[in-house]
Amino acid sequence: MILAIDIGGTFFRYKFGEIFEVKNTKEIDVLKEILNLIEKYKPLKLGISFAGQVNNGKILSAPNINIKNIDLKKQIKIPFILENDLNCAAVAESKYWKNKFLVVLYSGTGLGAGIIENGKLVRGYMNLAGEVGHIPYKKTKFICGCGKNDCLEFYASSKIEKIGGSFEEYKEAINKAVGTMASLFNPEMIILGGGYYLHHKFEIDKKYIPNFDKVEIKTTKIKDASLIGAEILAKEEL
Repeated sequence: MILAIDIGGTFFRYKFGEIFEVKNTKEIDVLKEILNLIEKYKPLKLGISFAGQVNNGKILSAPNINIKNIDLKKQIKIPFILENDLNCAAVAESKYWKNKFLVVLYSGTGLGAGIIENGKLVRGYMNLAGEVGHIPYKKTKFICGCGKNDCLEFYASSKIEKIGGSFEEYKEAINKAVGTMASLFNPEMIILGGGYYLHHKFEIDKKYIPNFDKVEIKTTKIKDASLIGAEILAKEEL
């Protein structure tokens, strides 16, 4: 049986068969929690969705999670896959919508994107494609976990509250993010989600998007898409 784990900036979720649990990410030692779950449930395979930069079993960067860069292959002894949370979400959304050309854009603790091109994940060099949240946007007096002070996600995620921004600034930043992904990847469908967007959801202004009439803008219908995607990837790729 597969153990699926989703590690976000706010919540740590896991699923094992019918068992589902949510914890506060900031209240646990993430690595110890993973190892404890493996010991407890003894899964045959493990799928991990992670809100940060990952490649080949290694956590490269975690701007919103208190965990140091680490090679999980040295810690985990069962077959596992470690994937960016938005890549996992994109896999789940592609299955749900039965669409092979889509972009997933989630606004929550941070801002991230996953891209499906002809049914396959667009990974990029070192698996870092889709880092829309760290596109330079407007300078702030705060430093992002990535080390810069002008990341788009300061305005297009819950960080807008930290910097004292307005709802109109949030809307503009999300519109810019959608327009950017539409321009770069020419998807047939863009799926919007993430806890912060779903709480404040609004229609995207078509003036930001080229060929707007040929791009469908949808709001996610899936609960825990990243967790579902991690389970799918573990099932299909391990």
